[in-house]
Amino acid sequence: MARSACPVCRSAHHRLGRRNVVKALAAAPRAIARAVGRAPRGVLGRRPASREWSVTEALAHLLDAEVALGFRIRKIAAEPGTAIAAWDQEKWTEGLRHRRAGARLALAAYAALRAANVELARRLTPAQRRLRGRHPEYGPISVAQLLDHIAEHDLNHLGQIRSTLRTLRG
Repeated sequence: MARSACPVCRSAHHRLGRRNVVKALAAAPRAIARAVGRAPRGVLGRRPASREWSVTEALAHLLDAEVALGFRIRKIAAEPGTAIAAWDQEKWTEGLRHRRAGARLALAAYAALRAANVELARRLTPAQRRLRGRHPEYGPISVAQLLDHIAEHDLNHLGQIRSTLRTLRG
């Protein structure tokens, strides 16, 4: 079954395939933790190229995205039709000094917030998942579309993390 184009990334989320979105969301932190494994802090903090994120920056970004997701789905489910805020991932990465973040702490916080957000997603009724908010860049967006996008987002960054670690470990 083909998915309709995501209002955020404009793709059909091909990586997710037929997987259940909530199960994919629940599994992502474990998959990312396995990918990071026991990589040394020095490797996690190195950028593979000057304009690419380190694993530490990617982990801190996943935490940022989880904070945004949690707020957005709560806002829409409780206040349908509400405006939801945009955020600039590059400004957050620089402004919050993600290069200096603790990779393991960012991963643990991401996993904890994800567990809470998955539990909330499981509680929502099908009607609540269809509720929409208004994003200033993407327009109307439903809870279900946000969940679908973040599940794909996880897979994208999991691939990025694996690739970065392969490159740095040489």
